[in-house]
Amino acid sequence: MNKFISPLFSLILIVATVSCSKKHIGQVVKIEDNPTIEQLFLKDIEIRELDVKTDTVILENYDKIHRNKIFELLANNLVKTPLDKFRAALILQHTAGKICEGQLTSISPENFLLAYHLSSNALSELEKQQDSITIKKENFPGMIALNYDRYLLFSFGYQKFGTQFVFDDKTGEMLLAPVDTTLSNDIERKRHNVASLNQLLSKYKMKPMPAK
Repeated sequence: MNKFISPLFSLILIVATVSCSKKHIGQVVKIEDNPTIEQLFLKDIEIRELDVKTDTVILENYDKIHRNKIFELLANNLVKTPLDKFRAALILQHTAGKICEGQLTSISPENFLLAYHLSSNALSELEKQQDSITIKKENFPGMIALNYDRYLLFSFGYQKFGTQFVFDDKTGEMLLAPVDTTLSNDIERKRHNVASLNQLLSKYKMKPMPAK
């Protein structure tokens, strides 16, 4: 047997090696969901379920710690996947409210705006991936509407879609928070899994719009 490799065979080996190398370079590395965010998300759900049953949990004691951890992860670019962003948005969505001179406000309404951008970006990524199962399961469109409505309500006293409700001290009723009808329409509401305005008004009284 010839102990030497022919030049032609050597060329084939070189070509095969280069081709394999190019295939390796083109592989897509899947980014895993952040386990820390998942733990915070599950704890967020757990304490709320406990509070519903016992009415004994001071939610803000947990929520403040969770929010601060999300800010830290965001600063270190560790909120990467659509589910990371969805879970982070839910945690930020639970920023505490407060009453200031008789008006409902928030200790940090910008948190709701950040939650809106996180959930919007997550939905865009899932749409590019054509992951309709996750979008539907977690109701990403509804989350986006809720985050933006909460930002508007706690910042300006009204909402866009119609996801937020306020308690009326005088009547003891839950009222639909004021809806600025110039900001949206029923077509957009449907895209975000929100009932039409007529459907909402058939079930709830709406609080009057605040003076602008």
